[in-house]
Amino acid sequence: MDWLHDLWVIVRSIGILLAIGAVVSWYFYYYKMRDLFGGYIGGFVIGVIGALIGAFILDKLFYDITAKILAFLARDAGVNIIAAAIGGFFAVAIMNRLNHNKERRKY
Repeated sequence: MDWLHDLWVIVRSIGILLAIGAVVSWYFYYYKMRDLFGGYIGGFVIGVIGALIGAFILDKLFYDITAKILAFLARDAGVNIIAAAIGGFFAVAIMNRLNHNKERRKY
């Protein structure tokens, strides 16, 4: 039964990273009305990649802080939600800057 629990943690972690990528992409594409490469889907892909980078790299740098302050968000969810959100946000922000911070056309 341990393998089932481990599988559940992996599936939950992937779901959280996908959700963070979707929220970050929604924020830039629909709320800030920015024109992203590939539209919302392109922003979603970059947001998920940024969330992965943030979850694995920033987690190593800020492990002590996140473990002490928000133990549930850092470890019990299976992925460091804070680091993933920061990574996803910065990845889509960089993508937005590469596209010269253009606003979307009103269709």
